[in-house]
Amino acid sequence: MQIEGDHSLCPACGSARLEFFPVLHHMICAYVGPQYDFASGAAGHNCPKCRRDIVSGDQACEIVGTSARCIECQTEMVVSPPSAPG
Repeated sequence: MQIEGDHSLCPACGSARLEFFPVLHHMICAYVGPQYDFASGAAGHNCPKCRRDIVSGDQACEIVGTSARCIECQTEMVVSPPSAPG
């Protein structure tokens, strides 16, 4: 499911209770997922695919987008940039 960045309602249930998370790309193993998939560790995060530690500022991990999850119905969605006025 996808919403635009300027929308604040869940398309599945209409709730305004959305949590937003960065989507991370771990270049070592090519895993892409929301930040909550990466377990917190002493030095930063841990990749769920390869289990390597990712420290803050690691060049092998980049933010590639934003995801949202509805607190009410747990629906997950990709957040796209707002549409340009036209």
